Amino acid sequence: MNGKIEIIENDKNQHVDDFYLNFKEKLQEIHTFPSDYIFKFILSSEEKNIAKLYSIFDNANASFSLKDSRNGKYTSVTIKTPVNDADDVVIYYRQVSSINGVMML
Repeated sequence: MNGKIEIIENDKNQHVDDFYLNFKEKLQEIHTFPSDYIFKFILSSEEKNIAKLYSIFDNANASFSLKDSRNGKYTSVTIKTPVNDADDVVIYYRQVSSINGVMML
């Protein structure tokens, strides 16, 4: 050792990866695949955010249900789509997480 101490920062991506790994394991325990899966999100009602959400599920044969908040600032979205396995669910959640300010329920 040359006397230097290497400082390793906590990688926040590692925490996210751990979360999704645990989530995937729980899904596999309690859910039967392949099947329909219901996703629920709340996001700002900006057209670009809604469009991005639709584009993520574009080829998924998904059905959408939208409800605006009382003041119209937010939209709650329920999406029902067929998935093959827990990996599909995790992939959708990871893609949706790229939408600024989205809340995943």
